[in-house]
Amino acid sequence: MRYKLVTFGAAQLLRPDTGEPLRVPDLSIALLAYLHDQRGPVSRRELAQFLWPHAREAAPTNLRSLLRRLTNALPAEGEHLLDVDDRHVSIRQGVVECEIDILSPVSPATDLAALSDRVTKQFLPSYGQGSERLDLWVRDVRNRMLVALRQAFFEATKAQDDEATKSAAKRAAFVLLEHNPEDEDVRARLLHGTTAVSSPRPTARVMADAYLRDAGTEGAGNAGTASLPPRLALLPPDESGLAVKQQSVSNALIEDLTIDLCASRSVSVIAPYTSEQIKAARDKAEALRRHQVHFALDTRRSGDYLFAQLIFLPADEVIWAARFAVTPDGLLEQRRQIADMIRSVIAQRVEQKAAQTVDFQASPEAYFAYLRGLRSLSSVSLPSVRRARRYFREALDHQRGFALGLAGVARTLSLEWVLTARGDTELLLEAERLTSAAVDRDETCSGALKELGVSQLYMGKIDESLDALKRAESVSPHYADALCSYADSLNHGSRPDAAYEKIMAAMELNPLSPDTYLWTAAGASYFLGEHERALSHIERMRDPNPASRLAAACWGMLGNAAKARACRLKVMRDNPDFDVEKWLAMIPHKESWQTELYREGLLKAGF
Repeated sequence: MRYKLVTFGAAQLLRPDTGEPLRVPDLSIALLAYLHDQRGPVSRRELAQFLWPHAREAAPTNLRSLLRRLTNALPAEGEHLLDVDDRHVSIRQGVVECEIDILSPVSPATDLAALSDRVTKQFLPSYGQGSERLDLWVRDVRNRMLVALRQAFFEATKAQDDEATKSAAKRAAFVLLEHNPEDEDVRARLLHGTTAVSSPRPTARVMADAYLRDAGTEGAGNAGTASLPPRLALLPPDESGLAVKQQSVSNALIEDLTIDLCASRSVSVIAPYTSEQIKAARDKAEALRRHQVHFALDTRRSGDYLFAQLIFLPADEVIWAARFAVTPDGLLEQRRQIADMIRSVIAQRVEQKAAQTVDFQASPEAYFAYLRGLRSLSSVSLPSVRRARRYFREALDHQRGFALGLAGVARTLSLEWVLTARGDTELLLEAERLTSAAVDRDETCSGALKELGVSQLYMGKIDESLDALKRAESVSPHYADALCSYADSLNHGSRPDAAYEKIMAAMELNPLSPDTYLWTAAGASYFLGEHERALSHIERMRDPNPASRLAAACWGMLGNAAKARACRLKVMRDNPDFDVEKWLAMIPHKESWQTELYREGLLKAGF
């Protein structure tokens, strides 16, 4: 039995008897992999400088310590891994099995599947992003695997005699095109089968450059970044609870789309294996960020329907959404029609977002800070609002005049005005100034138009607010957050029926609705006289405390004095200076009946 050195997707040394991971130092995995790759003794001096290039004096001591810690972590009954003397270190012959070795041929399908796994999982993922010898060696190994995969792909596609080989070759092509969208030979072989290319051109240098670029190193890493096509991830439907036959239709549709879009020069499609990992990730936003995805087509099944939405990740904005019937009759035709429609929409929307995509590629730090700000607003509380503002301002530090960053700061100012209920007009004036500047910079920025409408609403400019939000909807009809704000302005504009219809459309686009959606739905319900429905929306909020005023008014209108009192006490605890008349004077309503109806509820609640 031999130790197993895991180097792709994880860094582990497994026991030879049980296969369980040993608790060895992380750096020792890189050391063992390097020694295995060298196929012979390596001088201690070279090894020390390889692992600690900036600590020349301490490097020999560090190496001794690392070797001692590694030895101590091995099982007492196990065989020694290393031969160590005063001058050299080497791995003992036949003691370690390592994935770094190029595969011995088994079958085309098996070989392609194994190499695709290695390239996708990535060799020693924690390394390879710098310019030191260790990083250069890691990238060299990754490139070797990529070249081996490409060679195996063309060998396998010379004669695709079985479905397993065809499927493995298709996946290999996706992986190759994900790493090098400019590989026309692979694209042609994928799209047209075995007759497309007889003698593929060698592209090892291009692949190596692609790895250097992906690693983000200086020079090769930053050259031409803005000219790269935007990255698209097609996320398959969730599989839980779905019939196998139905699920195969949906996943086959995503596969059709992937193949079609691989022919496009306007996007770089993430390989299906990677997309599946993103879909399964606990933190999808972080997984998408790590893979530098600009657009994500998120899909899910519900009964006989497939729901799809195209998200522009830099702005966390749904730019298109649709629902398709997927029935047993005419499945092939359905797949073709749906795939054609989605493909054309993706091409159109990618073109519309071209300018913002270039901005994202030029200054990703600004967008990442912006997204952290958005995540901070998942709960509506004063601490989270102020934390979000810090992230939005950080985004502006990275990119001055960033329209979404300006809109984000404005959003926190408007929310603080609502939460504090002090009538601080300076907050709203600053929010309006920032959003006006953002719209002047980018008149197609629906996020800025949305926040302009919100700040104008609270300033009592209801008609101007509705105009700005209507423009936001026309720019991004599927932008759920804009529809939510539009619903709020319609409610204050004395149109609660239209407001409720609009907020339901927003919640359908964003089923895991944030608290602000539920709060808006509750407000529209209150003015429609649906007090129990309003309370049901408030109860679904993760943090219902900000809506305690509205909940108190609902219980007051329903005649439940005890529950109205409990909500009133929450309001007074969080805002001891709250005054009903001052608050009602601050809240804009187009028609006075709304103000009187709200006053009635608050007075019945005991305010």
